[in-house]
Amino acid sequence: MILINCDIGERGADHPIDLHLMSWINIANLACGGHAGDRDSIRVFSALAREKRVQIAAHLSYPDREHFGRLRMEITYSALKASLDEQYALLADARRVKFHGALYNESVRNGELAGVLSGWLTASGIREILAPDDSKLAAACRETGIQVLREAFAERRYEWDEQAGRLVLVDRRQPHASITDLDEALAHSLTIARQGKVKVGHTAPGGPSWHSIRADTICIHSDSPIALPLVRALRRSLAGR
Repeated sequence: MILINCDIGERGADHPIDLHLMSWINIANLACGGHAGDRDSIRVFSALAREKRVQIAAHLSYPDREHFGRLRMEITYSALKASLDEQYALLADARRVKFHGALYNESVRNGELAGVLSGWLTASGIREILAPDDSKLAAACRETGIQVLREAFAERRYEWDEQAGRLVLVDRRQPHASITDLDEALAHSLTIARQGKVKVGHTAPGGPSWHSIRADTICIHSDSPIALPLVRALRRSLAGR
């Protein structure tokens, strides 16, 4: 069964779309203050998760609220781990983690960072991580016995990194990085879920091609303009309705 996860609690404790999304998702990745979120939002969304029987993950990032955690930071590993300790303390009962933004993307390709993060996860008692199947982070976590919930994205486009030999998300600075058409995003998500493949090369001169992708869970970002209709359509389609 493909689970739907959502990065949520990033827009305060009472955002109407975020509150509605909680009725449709399987996993809520709760922002823990590094890029967004605070004690109040965590309290509200944790309570709502219990009510809706939604699983939770601690959504941790570079300590960079100014740039929403989307820029790579020059930070020592000791300072990064100290920040992760501080963030995780706000949701210390969670045994699942998903990293956010630039930290997530950097851990896909940087083996040294992936090793540091897997070490921190192990020391913190984390049992499961959301990460791309072929990422450096996934490999490092598997070596230490942390379960990997393989993740793909519902409203983000992919490209093929020839040098690394893996799929990567199109940089958010590119105009075609996000999928904003509901029908396209739904077809993209269902092709991943049902066929295990994804279209890449949206702007390539020779046209798009297809690559295999393995996913246990599909992420919808709460701040996507199509988040609510997309999660409803995807949940219903995955349930065969």
